[in-house]
Amino acid sequence: MNKLLVGMLLAFTCVSRYADDLKVADDFKSGDLVSADTFNQIFNTLESINRSVIDTDLIGVWKCSAIHASGSAWNGWESKGLVYEIKDAQVNFTASSAETSLGEAYNFTTSSPTPFWRSSDPASADTGTYQLFKGLLVMKRNGGINLVDWQVDIVSDSRFTLYKPTVNGNQPNYVVCDSAEAVPASPTSPTATNKKTGIDLAWTDASSDETGFKVYRKLSTESEAKLIATRTTVTYSDTDLAEGQTAYYHVTAYNDNGDSAKSKAVSATRDSIAPTVASTSPANGVQVAITDRTLSINFSEKINVICPSDPTVTYAFSCVDSGSAVIAQGIYNDQRTTAPQYRATLYSSIASIGISGTSTLSGDLVRNPGALEDLDTITVTVKKEWIRDMNGIQMDADFVFTFTTP
Repeated sequence: MNKLLVGMLLAFTCVSRYADDLKVADDFKSGDLVSADTFNQIFNTLESINRSVIDTDLIGVWKCSAIHASGSAWNGWESKGLVYEIKDAQVNFTASSAETSLGEAYNFTTSSPTPFWRSSDPASADTGTYQLFKGLLVMKRNGGINLVDWQVDIVSDSRFTLYKPTVNGNQPNYVVCDSAEAVPASPTSPTATNKKTGIDLAWTDASSDETGFKVYRKLSTESEAKLIATRTTVTYSDTDLAEGQTAYYHVTAYNDNGDSAKSKAVSATRDSIAPTVASTSPANGVQVAITDRTLSINFSEKINVICPSDPTVTYAFSCVDSGSAVIAQGIYNDQRTTAPQYRATLYSSIASIGISGTSTLSGDLVRNPGALEDLDTITVTVKKEWIRDMNGIQMDADFVFTFTTP
């Protein structure tokens, strides 16, 4: 009996590092009796450590902490000297319709930042799928192409750990997850869009047990986010902003057990003033020499140039077949004929697809100096659909100007 007891205690010593919540007497002396409760704790722990991990071990809501040994900062993680750490990230593992995850991949969601991947975004949550095979957890992020594998160890009914057999620069070394109250999963994919009269918010519901959602806002003049709305839908319109005011938002889901972790933070600026063309060169109605080639269009503020996806569009402000964006197409009007004609060589390659953050677009009016002739009239049209300011406000109307040659 004593030999059995010593063997069991030695086994317990070997596994106790996996179970820091196991309670036993501080010291054993010769002749001491061990209670049934202590024996049960030892046997239960040994069983948990040595048995195979199954899907139901992971299903549920967890608070996960992770560390990564890295010489560079990780956004959203806290430096601890030699390692970076994230604490109490929320993770939800949910089943699919299949009996096991090998039959059909199960799903996961995390709060932001995720404890499973390094992210360049300081508030990046994750969603994806996973499968479990003989203690190996294989995960795939939604929208990602790479698989990440973890060795799973069950410490107790309320704790498991994840260890990477092979660590690369984008995954932490070690993750510890403890069972949490069944609060909802954090909302995902939040967006904030300027709508002139306010900011429209939207997000994706990642849970099935929420009572509703809480919307938090932080202004640039404030030190912390404040609760501004409680919703049962996945949208909200914030009209309590001044012109030009920027706001930062995050959303949580809640139920009777409490609030989820925060969603990713998003921001937008209320802006109701559309951009306009402030000036052009050449100016409207002037004469230019047939050797002149320079064209510039100046806007009232910084803009985004939105080029249409169809490269065959033949509007005055269009994309050519090669895929290069152009700010203007020239309409050639030979005054010696009865009808205007279109000259394909008359255009200016002065904007690129998706160009942003500029107030002036400029470039050559024509490809070669000899393209203009006497008595030409050039009409330049800036299409309203393709000019938006940095806050997404579209120009109100097409802008048209003309100039002529002698």
